[in-house]
Amino acid sequence: MSLRARLTVFVTIAVGLAVAVVAFFSYGFAKDEAIDEVDAFLSERGPVVGIFGVLQLDDFRGRPGFIGGQGSQPELGQGGRFGPLGEVVREDAVAQFIDASGSILAFGESGLLLPVDEADLALAVESGSDLLRDIDIDGVHYRMLTRHMSPGLAIQVARDVTGTDEILAGLRLRLLLLSLGGAAIAAAMGWLISNRSLRPVGELTNAAEHVAATRDLDARIDVVRDDELGRLAASFNSMLAALEEARLSQQRLVADASHELRTPLTSLRTNIELLQRGAVEGAERVELLADVNSETVELTNLVAELVDLATIGRHEEPRVELDLAELVAQATDRLRRRTDLEVSTELEATLIEGRRNGLLRAISNLLENAAKWGSEGERIDVSLQGRTLTVRDHGPGIPQDDLERVFERFYRSPEARALPGSGLGLSIVAAVADDHGGEVFARNAPDGGAMVGLTLPISGE
Repeated sequence: MSLRARLTVFVTIAVGLAVAVVAFFSYGFAKDEAIDEVDAFLSERGPVVGIFGVLQLDDFRGRPGFIGGQGSQPELGQGGRFGPLGEVVREDAVAQFIDASGSILAFGESGLLLPVDEADLALAVESGSDLLRDIDIDGVHYRMLTRHMSPGLAIQVARDVTGTDEILAGLRLRLLLLSLGGAAIAAAMGWLISNRSLRPVGELTNAAEHVAATRDLDARIDVVRDDELGRLAASFNSMLAALEEARLSQQRLVADASHELRTPLTSLRTNIELLQRGAVEGAERVELLADVNSETVELTNLVAELVDLATIGRHEEPRVELDLAELVAQATDRLRRRTDLEVSTELEATLIEGRRNGLLRAISNLLENAAKWGSEGERIDVSLQGRTLTVRDHGPGIPQDDLERVFERFYRSPEARALPGSGLGLSIVAAVADDHGGEVFARNAPDGGAMVGLTLPISGE
């Protein structure tokens, strides 16, 4: 089932249930009101029939309409009009008097006899709350009240509620039709709403299918709303833009790498051809072999840096909680052993979650960059305060035009082109910082030298 169909079914069921619940309670309230009206009528009729005051059982003896005999039952048509009591009985109710034995003492001119059960007899014996119930006489629905009048005497009053039943039946039919109609309207409205609401999803689907089929990352969706679907479309556009940038970055990396690899490979090829032809002998041959070895080392380092740059954040090295100060101390100790440079450190314990090897490579690159550009014999200052690592050299500093480009891949200033290196060291630093959600910076110190570093989020941020 499609999302549009599921949404339509959901709306239909939800609205249908709501209408059904409203109809159910509406019918219940109407029925209760109708029954309460009949019960109020019967409650008023009881005192009217017994308007002569507190009637005693002996009041019925000797009166016209009295049906004598303990437990006797009259025949239809014998009731008359209760004798003198009949003047107060209206034709809109059926009434009769009973004693504790179940004998019907008198009944109205309608000739209808009301049923008597144990609860009615108990109410004739002693006083109690009025008894209200539904009865059926010859297939006609009545509502009946039984009320205690005096010891041994009770009155029963009933009313035909067929008309009320017909009204309630009509109401049930109308409410049923209303529920069905409401469900049908809900289905139609749900279909229209789902079509309109899911239109951006359809556009998003079409755009995704277009990108999958054509590899065209320039496709975009017009964002004309600011709700969840609008944000989804905007996120899709952002994703396409990020993919496009990643593809362009990949293409630039391949082009730059090809350019950088071409020089050492060409040099190696030329030197090897000279060695193969035996065109050089003696000291020149030794020098040429040293040059081949140097070019091989440079090429190896370049390939290693390219692999590092391409795999940062994509390898399987897990993120663990570690102290950045320990990694900085480890990298500075290694630099001291390799170069005999003076390195001063001011390190503050800084817990972060990160990839150990990647961070160690970035710190080492910062230190090697400072060692490369620092003045001979001058120390390197390393500071870790909070979550910011700063490596400072005491060299000539970074030209103003190069400050914004030192982290670009393969970028080397004119002064750096004569020095060994590929221009990927600081690019790797920037990639590691980005992989950890951090930032890099480069600036000149007020009293000389360059300050290059990175800022990483603290563990838990």
